[in-house]
Amino acid sequence: MKARVLFLIVCVALLSLGANAKIRDGKALSGNSLTEFGKYTIVNSDAPMVIDNKVVKTYDLMYDDVNGSVRIGVLKEKDCTSFVVRSDEFEVMYECNKHVFGVKKIDKKFQTLPTASNNEKLNKVSYYAQRVICQNPKTEDELLGLIACYFPNLINDEYQASF
Repeated sequence: MKARVLFLIVCVALLSLGANAKIRDGKALSGNSLTEFGKYTIVNSDAPMVIDNKVVKTYDLMYDDVNGSVRIGVLKEKDCTSFVVRSDEFEVMYECNKHVFGVKKIDKKFQTLPTASNNEKLNKVSYYAQRVICQNPKTEDELLGLIACYFPNLINDEYQASF
């Protein structure tokens, strides 16, 4: 457990130092995830995600050592921003709640994959460790970088190879 906490602290510190671009005007956000997925790049998506019958701002998250990509849909709400993080095989949400940002299981109304399949891929230890990632409000770019660093740890090891 101490190793995971230390890993998460190092990830956040390197994210602060490693992000070398903003997602503005077609530029990418990139950095090192410090996971087996390798370096990440986040760009504006050409295919927007539709959530709750609304087209939302969408990003593509790509890792150097993974073939597939992950899509991130941004849900702007009154008090905070939530993110639906979705691949072909796994989906989850990151959201703020009373100035705390962390992971949660995807709401039923946003779900596209079967619950049982999603739950068997979910690493429960990492899930509970990520319930609170940060407590201070961050910019959208910083939150996207945190998602890129933390998301790979949510997937059980036996499924990471097929991701």
